[in-house]
Amino acid sequence: MSSTESDIENRVNTSLAVGRYLRAMDRFEAATKEFNEACMSLRNQLPAPSRFITKIDFKHYLVTSDQERNFEVEELELI
Repeated sequence: MSSTESDIENRVNTSLAVGRYLRAMDRFEAATKEFNEACMSLRNQLPAPSRFITKIDFKHYLVTSDQERNFEVEELELI
């Protein structure tokens, strides 16, 4: 392989890697925004303080919150 072909291949591979990075960054930023909105929505809905079990998608979760509506959600293996 000539040095010109190698250089072109390196530039193509670098461009593909940069494109992959940029697409991943967009998905990450969208997921971060969705996560933050979901946290705020849950925080606004929680009675403070609270502790309860909820079933979501056939799994059970223990939800606890304090007076400031900080919360924790943990999956329960058995009920």
